[in-house]
Parts: sequence; structure tokens; C-alpha cells
Amino acid sequence: MTPVKKLLLLLAAFTLLRLFTAASFELAMDDGYYWLWSQHLSLGYYDHPPMVALVIAATTLLGQSEIFVRLGAVVLSVVSTVLLYRLASKLFKNEEAGWHSAWMLNLTLIFCAGALDVTPDTPLLPFYLLAMILFYDAANQPDARFLRWVGAGAAAGLAMLSKYTAVFFFPGALLYLALSPNNRRWLKKPHPYVAALVAAIVFSPVVIWNVRHDWISFSFQAKHGLEHAGGNPLGRFLEFAGFQAVLYSVGLFFFLTAAAAKSVKTAFYRSPGGIACAYRDESRFIFSFWAPTLLFFTLNSFRATVEGNWPVLGFAPLFAQAGGITGEWLQNPRTKKLLSFSAAVAVALIAFVHIQIVDPVIPHPKRFEISRRIYGWKTLGGAVDEERGTFHAKFLIADRHQTAGLLTYYTNPHMPAYLMGGSNRLRYTFLPPVDSYAGGDAIYVVEEERDAAQKLQKVFERVEKARAVVIERKGELIRRFLVYRCYNYRGGLSDID
Repeated sequence: MTPVKKLLLLLAAFTLLRLFTAASFELAMDDGYYWLWSQHLSLGYYDHPPMVALVIAATTLLGQSEIFVRLGAVVLSVVSTVLLYRLASKLFKNEEAGWHSAWMLNLTLIFCAGALDVTPDTPLLPFYLLAMILFYDAANQPDARFLRWVGAGAAAGLAMLSKYTAVFFFPGALLYLALSPNNRRWLKKPHPYVAALVAAIVFSPVVIWNVRHDWISFSFQAKHGLEHAGGNPLGRFLEFAGFQAVLYSVGLFFFLTAAAAKSVKTAFYRSPGGIACAYRDESRFIFSFWAPTLLFFTLNSFRATVEGNWPVLGFAPLFAQAGGITGEWLQNPRTKKLLSFSAAVAVALIAFVHIQIVDPVIPHPKRFEISRRIYGWKTLGGAVDEERGTFHAKFLIADRHQTAGLLTYYTNPHMPAYLMGGSNRLRYTFLPPVDSYAGGDAIYVVEEERDAAQKLQKVFERVEKARAVVIERKGELIRRFLVYRCYNYRGGLSDID
């Protein structure tokens, strides 16, 4: 069977699985928050650039149910797989390399989870891979046509419109041009700088939005990603490394690590006779795009908390490298067995995750219970709607931005939801100011252990507990929410500590 046919079968199988799973569970975590963005399109937002909102806005033209909110994740997972296949095939001049990189990507937990959940990473990966392909083509073209450089810059700009971590494309591109003897000439030509200018123009709406909003998004991300976390640096690093191993399906993570080492050896090593390794320039390209990203986040993990998905762009080129050398691994009986075992473990992990999402039948510790995060929001929204039947609230108040977004989605008609404190001014710049509801009533929804209703006494005439909403699944308590009626808002919700 040809690599293309194997790729099509892989995509068909995973797409059907993802469509079924995506339609089988409620919105959860940040899903409602990003859906809320799609209802209020803007040049930027507090947390991220606007591309995720545009993706959801496009897919929900077909409908507002959960499957359509998530459809962009399923579709763009196919696009990312095809682009990785193309990148690896191009670099190693072998479509088997593309096939191996594609199946490895699809057998990682992080990619499978991302294919079910629309986040800024959803459009980030395909645009970043496209930028890498176009940049490689532009740098290795025999002539000096600007069009390919413009295309690479535009794709990089679109990646930046998806998530700020796409900025690592630029040091990667610069490093490759500096390391590649055949392509160093471009540093003296205007072409790469024109590409960077195009990327800046594409990204400029986010800059404009930040200028208008006191740079709050840039400031938030700088603090969020770089602030010193305290504690044991070695412990933080080990936690980071261990989590990365799990996200990349344990065994496959170590093969990706081996691919990183191979790219270094191939890019820089010469035999005693002075003979360079095959695919030396291609490995320089791969090294240039994984090293800045992964080294940055690895070093940063010693001083700050690094979330599991942040380094994803550093792993993307390693899948291409791994695909290119899988043929060597398969020729060695020992590594062939290890790779087969790693793939089997990955399949088991992915099956476990999909089963637990749809119907959690396998017992495991509560702290790892997926359903505790993705179940019960429709029930909670229904309880709020029941309160609205006899209590004419104008807006909602929630304890977390995730809860606020999900409550807005699962109330009918949708109600705006706000938070206590200054977060309202930051996260909800696209909503009417909360003080515009002065004189109206509100409903406060909070997890029992986070109850802060006493603080609302300062800004409402009266606050009364209305009900408790118990979320259970298969007889197990998942969460317990409290619902309060808040009378006659006086203003000042954003000033509550």
C-alpha cells in the first residue's frame, strides 16, 4: 500500500472517531469562553489573538451545537496531519517519511485531545507547519522570487494571529539561514526581511487592539509565562519533563527525543574522513525550528510553571525528523520492537481517553477523572434557567471565566456572565460594562468550596441562596454548585477584591 493510501485510511479512521467523540460530550473548560469570543468578534482578546474565535465563528454558521463548536478542531487536525506529511516528505525526499511522521503525530495524547477541543493551538499548528514548508521552499529556491517569501511571511503572521508562541518561528528561520552555507546568502538579500514585514502586517490587528487596551494581552502573557513560581527548580523541571512524556504518549516521547539527538548529529557531525552525513541541511532546518522553542521552555521550567501545550511547536519538526529515520529504526530488531510497543501503548492511552470522555467505565483516581471537568454544565445551565423562570435576572456572576462562558452557552436565551474583581475589565472588554446593569438583578453561581457570596453583599441590596445543584455521574459526586439570587445591583462588581 502506498504512503498516500495509508495516510487516507489513517485520516478517515481518526476523523470518524473524533466526530463521534466530539458530538458525545458537553462543552467544557475553556470551550465556552472561546465560543463566547466567537459571538463577539474582535481584533484581540485578553488571553490570546483572535484566530480561535474566527474558527468557531466559521464552523458555528452550520449550527450552535457542541459538534459545530468543535468541528474546527477535527477539520484542522486533518490539515495539520497532511501538512506534516508534506513537510517530512519534502525534507527527506521520501513519502514513507511523511507517513511515519503522520501516524506518530496522531498517536500522541496531546494531538488527539487537541483534535477534540477548539483552542488557540487548533489553528496554530497548521499555520506554523505551512509557514515552515513555504519558508523552506523559499530559502532553497534557485531564483529570488518574492512570492514564496511573501507566502511564508503571511503564514507565519496567521500563526501569530493564532497564538503568541508562533513568535518562535522567527528565531528558527534566522538560525537556519545562519547555519546553512547554501542559504546564508539570503541574510544579505531583502527577501526574508520582506517576509518578516508581511508577517508583522498580518499580525498588526493584535498590536492595534493592544494599543487600544493598554497592552493588557501582551502584559498578561509575559507575566503568565515568565513569572517566577518559587519552589524547587529541579522538581518543577521534572514535573514538566514527566508531563511532556505523558502528553507525547510515553514511548513515542523518547523516540522524539532520539530524533532530536539525531538531528544534532546529522546537522553538525562529520566523520573522521570529513564526510558529512546525508540530509545534513535538512537536519539543520529541523534543529533550527525545535531548538529555540524547546530549549526556552525547558530552561524556563526551572523557574516558572510551563503548561503542557506551550512547547508544542518545538515538537512539530521532531515528528518530521522521526518520520525520516523510522526506516532505520525498523531495520533494527530491537528498536523495531520498542517502536511497536510504544505505538501499542499510545493506542491504548488514546482508547482510554476516548472511552472515559464518552462513558467513564474504567476506575482510576479522582484527581485524574476526565468527566469531573467535562460533565454537568448542561445540568447547571438548566438549573439557572429554572431560576430565571421566577426571578428576572439581567446577568450572571460566576467564580471562574470557564464557568462564566459555559453558563452563557448553556442558558437559553444566552445570558452574559461576569466575574468579581478587575478581571471583568480585562477579560470582557467585548461585553457591555457590568455597571450598565445597575438597578437590575443577577444570579450568582459558584462551586461550593469557592463560595464568596458574602462579598456580593457590598454591591447588591440583598443576596439569598436559592438552591444547590449537585452534579453526579454514575452515582459519583462530581461537583456541587450553589445558586444565589442577587437583588438590585448597585454597581462596583469589578472593584471587589
